[in-house]
Amino acid sequence: MTERVSAIAIGIAIVSLLHIGTSSHHAERHALYEYLYYGPILAAAYWFGPAGGLLSALVATIAYVPHIRTMWADNAVYTASQYGQVVVFHVVGGMVGLLIGRQRRLTDEARHAATTLERINEELRASHQQLSRAERLSALGELAAGLAHELRNPVAAIKGAIDILASRAPADTPEAEFTAVAGRELSRLDALLDEFLAYARPQPPVLRDTDLGPLVAHIVALLQTEVSRRGIGLHADVVPVAHVVADTSQLTQVLLNVLLNSIQASPSGSTVRIVTRDRAGVVEIAVSDEGSGITAEAAARAFEPFFTTKPSGSGLGLAIAHRIVTAHGGTIAIEPRSPRGTLVTIALPRSGAGAVSRSAPSQRAQEDAP
Repeated sequence: MTERVSAIAIGIAIVSLLHIGTSSHHAERHALYEYLYYGPILAAAYWFGPAGGLLSALVATIAYVPHIRTMWADNAVYTASQYGQVVVFHVVGGMVGLLIGRQRRLTDEARHAATTLERINEELRASHQQLSRAERLSALGELAAGLAHELRNPVAAIKGAIDILASRAPADTPEAEFTAVAGRELSRLDALLDEFLAYARPQPPVLRDTDLGPLVAHIVALLQTEVSRRGIGLHADVVPVAHVVADTSQLTQVLLNVLLNSIQASPSGSTVRIVTRDRAGVVEIAVSDEGSGITAEAAARAFEPFFTTKPSGSGLGLAIAHRIVTAHGGTIAIEPRSPRGTLVTIALPRSGAGAVSRSAPSQRAQEDAP
């Protein structure tokens, strides 16, 4: 900016010096020099808009008027024309500044519109790709869900046969060992099929006013055997008025999934905490552990189906939890804690105690409350 102002000032000064240094006998040169003032005036209007054009015209006027009054005082007609030229300085500086300012605004608007259109096109392309992917995944999910459903019957039959063989196999024999291994693997396969069906064919939630206090106390009681076996502490801190709009059975499933992940990630002697916080319009349920933590890359993919960091995990627990929480109109997030551990935060719509129950359009006939 300083360089541009200096250039304008130098230009006006040079033209004024040319006027001063030229004799009045060379009227044609003075006429030429008058037009040279337009150079710095137009430059100022281009760089700084109408204010710059008018200001430079004023400076040129201040530099030029003394020359008019001293050199052409005896020629009234020519003097009047020179004052007219001074007026034109200001008109040109202001008008050119306005036109250039308008052109720049139009250019910026066009550039912004082009950028917006490009962004919208990219979003549309991404949405189209996501829609196509979702349609393919939906068709694949329906096929896989049907296949999983059909697999449950032969799995149950095989498990029944294995149980019969196990009951007849003498203890401490290879047959007893093999049937026990087969029974455990079939139980794991059956649990995996249950999780897959729960994800592929989710039940709509039956929403009602839910007091988190008794619900969390029930879940903590269910997990006492597991935490005792692992030598881990489980601490719950629930605010007394923590009521949410939720499906009790599905919320229990979500909290069990999240807490079991935290328990399994925690070393012996550490503590897993579940804390509720009453926020504006929502109740937050925070589950934290003191394990090895989670990387940013794993946290970003934690809710993807079949993504897991555990050797024996199915990768569906958090995906099911995410789907349930989303169906409740809430959010779930996972992040590393400092200096170690992982924090999972669930936010659900807050409700007043005794709120009227409401259901999803196609609700279950019964709800398994704790």
